[in-house]
Amino acid sequence: MNIVKQGLQRRGGVLGFLLGIAAVVVLVAACTNSAPTSRPPDVPLQTGTQSTFPLVAMGISSLSVDDENVLYLGGATGISTLAPGAVRPTPLNLSGYPTVSTSAVAPDGTLYFVTLDGLVQTVSPGSTEPKRLPFAKLQNYSDIAVATDGTIYLGDNKQNKLLKYIPGADSPTELPVTGVTGAGHVAIDAEDNLFVFTMGEIVKIAKDAEAAEPVDGGPEDVGGLAVDTAGNLYATDVKANTVSRMPAGGGEWAQLPFTGLQSPTHITVDRDGNVYVVHQGRELVRLAAK
Repeated sequence: MNIVKQGLQRRGGVLGFLLGIAAVVVLVAACTNSAPTSRPPDVPLQTGTQSTFPLVAMGISSLSVDDENVLYLGGATGISTLAPGAVRPTPLNLSGYPTVSTSAVAPDGTLYFVTLDGLVQTVSPGSTEPKRLPFAKLQNYSDIAVATDGTIYLGDNKQNKLLKYIPGADSPTELPVTGVTGAGHVAIDAEDNLFVFTMGEIVKIAKDAEAAEPVDGGPEDVGGLAVDTAGNLYATDVKANTVSRMPAGGGEWAQLPFTGLQSPTHITVDRDGNVYVVHQGRELVRLAAK
């Protein structure tokens, strides 16, 4: 304020004052336009109503969700979808009726899965024709996970490798990461950090990292892993019959208020923060965000 007052007292001070105001406006506008994009808003701890969907005829071996909150349920009879507001899954009726061992869906609805006989395949949105991806036939493998850009991650446990496949590539590449033996459940966040359940513990593989780091405090008997849009990590415990959540970036795990779960396994979280868990292998239980 002293600078402004001195400027007004000088000859031609009014003009100087107006020019100063204009400079401030330009500076503010420039800062606003160049401000970095903020992180996605956090997903509050879920406290809503629990509901159970009707009995699913097929055993559910995988569970994922796309950007439209459409659920994809993989199992012995193939893959079905559950649209928002629906109460029963709708079969996709893929050509050849593949038996699905593990599956994941990209935000745009592109589907990736591994058949029971170890073939890695993909289906484009709106199509029913699976296309084989250039993986060798797998015999012992982990869950499949897909990043926001469609890159997929998969553990080949017979070769003790973590594989990464970029859409359109001639073949997958091996992640040069130590500290993972016998990958099981796998999840990935929006920043391409991988979370893997291996040898009785959850580990984190940060993007471009060369070693896995243990995630402290997680359940010991993990039945499934998931990450929400804000990067919070979720894990089911098949023996304790619980679902827990760890904040993005690490911290104390918090138990979600599910009740009556038995052997909860696969889990996913939609863009609204609703949590879906497979109960007893054939029922789907939802905990609403609020």
